[in-house]
Amino acid sequence: MKNDMRRDRTKRLLRDAMTELLGEKSFDQITTSELVKRAGISRSGFYTHYSDKYDMIEFYQQILFNTIQYVFEKNKGNLRETLLETYEFLNNNEIYAALLSENGSKEIHNFILQKLTNLIEETVYPFLDSRKGAGKVGDTYAKIYFANAVFGLTQAWIRRNRKETPAEMANLFVTLVGSEVVR
Repeated sequence: MKNDMRRDRTKRLLRDAMTELLGEKSFDQITTSELVKRAGISRSGFYTHYSDKYDMIEFYQQILFNTIQYVFEKNKGNLRETLLETYEFLNNNEIYAALLSENGSKEIHNFILQKLTNLIEETVYPFLDSRKGAGKVGDTYAKIYFANAVFGLTQAWIRRNRKETPAEMANLFVTLVGSEVVR
């Protein structure tokens, strides 16, 4: 029990340190030495839990993706509700907002963009009237466009220190893309 509490404390300190550092510099610029110093733990304490910073981030990346996928599937193409839940999750979990910020790792950005593209194809894209007649190439670019729009808007919101509420952000995105995608 005491070891579990210590392990949880160490992981929390590392998570908080990574969140702070991502507010200052890009993931690629963060070293393990900086991370453990900011967390106030030893390097061996870090390596007890993770093999490297990528291993550490993989854990959070999986939770982030699983949450986003769950939210998309649960809301079955309802863009407003999907975005609202996603923004609420990011607003309440600093590490995930930091990972999606411009300073997050490019691997995470690419991973999330690909997953967003796939999820949009499965849940939102079938309801778009404007895609008719766009052809296969148009369909491909439209899905990429919507995934990048969601991602870019989210990064801008994070960069602005999440000044708007999750509801305001969801409504703004729906307004920007038009009501045709909202069921």
